[in-house]
Amino acid sequence: MQDTKKIDPRTVKRREAIIATARELFCEHGLAGTTLEMITAEAGGSRRTIYELFGNKDGVFEAVIRDCTGRITSVMSDLEMSDLPLRAALIHYGETLMTLLTMPDTIRYMRLFLAEVPRFPKLGKVFYESGLMTGRRYIASYFERQMTDGNFPKGNPWQAAVFFSSLIKADYDIRQMSYIDWEPQEKDLRSHVIAAVDMFLRGHGLDPEKMTS
Repeated sequence: MQDTKKIDPRTVKRREAIIATARELFCEHGLAGTTLEMITAEAGGSRRTIYELFGNKDGVFEAVIRDCTGRITSVMSDLEMSDLPLRAALIHYGETLMTLLTMPDTIRYMRLFLAEVPRFPKLGKVFYESGLMTGRRYIASYFERQMTDGNFPKGNPWQAAVFFSSLIKADYDIRQMSYIDWEPQEKDLRSHVIAAVDMFLRGHGLDPEKMTS
């Protein structure tokens, strides 16, 4: 795959157009049912362009995965949490994460990626590493800083990130992927996140009622 930093703006736009077109075609027809001809017919360009930019169709699919997961992780990594009290920061993080994970487009892409994992395990690893693990590393770093500053009990920041993420996500993403057309309401997401954060804090010996939110 060619590095976009080393190509001209027109090629970057062509690459983005191919990714956007392929994303919708993959969602509609699956990886096996989408051909390079279908992609170039809608996005323009040629098979040669795809070969030069992505290598092959699997390369296009990998680029789609990285693009979709990158949209979520970039939002999460840009969150301003350092100036917020611990409980408020965790609620802010949780609400943002759950809003992103339960968006209809996110669910569409997750269904697509997970459906292809058995046939393309390498791409499944890309999905896992570029999505879940990237976000988890961010919140683990946050817990590490809070432990260093004395705002959170000393321990394993990675384990704290795993448990916190699991409490926040609960079964919302699986339920939404299974219950077609079911979408959680904003007020329900907020109530769930607050309850999850408070449970997490109590589990670490902190009293949410005594913390500024």
